[in-house]
Amino acid sequence: MARKQKFKHVMSVIERRIRQGDYVLTPIPGERKIAEETGVSHMTARKAVRGLLDKKVLIRRANGLLDISPAYQAIGGGSAHFILLYPAYASTYLTHLRQTVSEAAEQYGLSMRPVQYVHWDDPVVASAVTNPAGLILIPSSVDVPVHLLTALRSSKSVLLDLDLSEYNVPSIRLFPDTHIIKVFDYLRKLGHRRIDCISTQHHNPEIERRIRLWREWIERHGLAGELHEHPTRSFGDATPGAYDAMRKLLDQDTLDATAFVGTTFPAAVGAMRACWERGLKVGKDVSICAVNIEPPARFMTPSVTGLDTPNLTKLLRQCFDWFTNDQEWAGTKRLETSRAEFVEGESTGKAGTVRSLPTTAMPQM
Repeated sequence: MARKQKFKHVMSVIERRIRQGDYVLTPIPGERKIAEETGVSHMTARKAVRGLLDKKVLIRRANGLLDISPAYQAIGGGSAHFILLYPAYASTYLTHLRQTVSEAAEQYGLSMRPVQYVHWDDPVVASAVTNPAGLILIPSSVDVPVHLLTALRSSKSVLLDLDLSEYNVPSIRLFPDTHIIKVFDYLRKLGHRRIDCISTQHHNPEIERRIRLWREWIERHGLAGELHEHPTRSFGDATPGAYDAMRKLLDQDTLDATAFVGTTFPAAVGAMRACWERGLKVGKDVSICAVNIEPPARFMTPSVTGLDTPNLTKLLRQCFDWFTNDQEWAGTKRLETSRAEFVEGESTGKAGTVRSLPTTAMPQM
C-alpha cells in the first residue's frame, strides 16, 4: 500500500471510530498510539492526524491532546452518543432490550453507544455516568451501591428495568404492579386455587417485589401457595435451578400446586423441562407461566404465558428529550406504560388435579 493510501486509511479509521462512538469513554489517542493501533509508522500517523486537523474533524487542545472538533459535531459527523450500559453476560432478554433502545434512538435521530460492565466498580461504569450525552443503565442483579446512586442522581442517567425513582433517579419500570397482578388473576380465572411461585434468579429489588406481590395476592384472595426459592449466583443462569426445584418436587411426589408462576422466564422454562421429562403435559396436567416472557417464549412448545416487554418508544423519547436539552428532569421520576402486554400462551390451562406421574419417565437432561 502506498504511503498516501496508508495515511488516508488511518484517517478513515479514526473518523469511523468517532462516528461509532468509540471515543465516548476514552480520549482520542496520540499519534504514537494511533500508529500502534493501525500498524503504520509514527510519521504516517502524524500525517493522518494533520489531515484530520485540516478537515476540522479533530482539534488540538491547549494541553496538546486531541479532541473531536465542535465543527465536526455540528454537521453530525461526530454527534454525541448516549450510552446504553448493561451487564456483560449472554441473555436473550438483554439483547432484546438493547435492540429496543437502539431502534427507538434511531427513530429519534440519536446515536447510541452500547457498553458492557462486569461489576459496579468496573471503570467503565464511572466513565459512563459522567457522559454528558446521557446514560441508560440496565442494572445487574447486584444492588446498586450508594456511591453510584449519588453519581446517578447528579447526572443525566436513566435506569431501565429497575425502579430507583424513590432515590430521585429517573427509572423505567417495565412491569408495574397492576400488570404483574394480571398474570396471577389469569391463573385464578382458570380455576387454580393452589398457585406456587418459583424464583431462581439472583436476589435484587425487582425479584423481591415480584415475590412480595405474589404473596400479598394469594393472601388477599385466600388462596394456597408455596415459594420455591433457589437463587443463583450473580450473572448466573436461573434455568437449571428451576429445573432442579421442580424435579425434586416431582421425584418426591410433593407436587400439590396446579399452577406455578416463575418470577422470570428462565425459571418457567426450567420448571417446564422437568415436567416434560416426567411425562406431565404443561398446560394440561399442570400450568406454568412467567411474570415476564422473553422473545423465544412464543416459539416454544408449549408457548409460555406471561407479560411481554411493552412498547417503550414513548417513554424512551421522554428520556431522549432530556438528554438533548439543558433542562432539569420534569415530572415523575417513575416511568411506566399504561397497557399490559399480556400473552396467553399454551403453558397454562384450566385447573384440574395434577395426574400421577407415569412409571416410565422421559429422558433427562
